[in-house]
Amino acid sequence: MAQDAETQQWARANKACWELRPLVEMHEGQRVQVGFELDLYAQVGASLSASAEDRLEALWQRLRDIAESLPALLAPGARIEVEPFEAADRLRPETAFAPEVMLQARLIHASDYFAPVAEADRQQVKPLEDRLAALGLRQRCW
Repeated sequence: MAQDAETQQWARANKACWELRPLVEMHEGQRVQVGFELDLYAQVGASLSASAEDRLEALWQRLRDIAESLPALLAPGARIEVEPFEAADRLRPETAFAPEVMLQARLIHASDYFAPVAEADRQQVKPLEDRLAALGLRQRCW
């Protein structure tokens, strides 16, 4: 819990937030929801002790730690794939174009990428959202 409190403080200081949406692919001529896309954001802000790229990477690494703590909440046989770090600010209208770093991840079945999302998989979304909220991240923006 002490780690959660520290993460909450970090999330508040960096206005960390998340978005979750269906991951849909074409398979055998059909659109199939194969998982979920998870984006985590943290505002860059100012830093006197690190270069801009170092600041972005440090924020991204913290978001990665959060993302990699989530698989225990997923259905058995699910995994999370985190996209590589990209040293670029993200600008979104919902944050008044404040510079952010973004981590992109996919929540998918470990054994069969094209296995359609089942109701049990959808039920795992709520505990994942609850966990992100408990860590201090807000849905979509601050």
